[in-house]
Amino acid sequence: MITKRNKTIITLQDLMTNNKISLRSLARQIALSPSMLSRMINGKRKFRYEHKIKVALVLRKDIKEIVWPGK
Repeated sequence: MITKRNKTIITLQDLMTNNKISLRSLARQIALSPSMLSRMINGKRKFRYEHKIKVALVLRKDIKEIVWPGK
């Protein structure tokens, strides 16, 4: 977790853990295969902007508050 100018920024993995949401569940909710989401989380694939929006909506966070794994 990182704090930046009164905003808390948290990693995607931390958000998933805190919200007790599994990779399979999140993948289903954002219409991706679990293997593709896993590759994205592990930095082997990039998150497209549309995926970031869907993930942020599911986790009820602003897209800028999430530290996205990158390739």
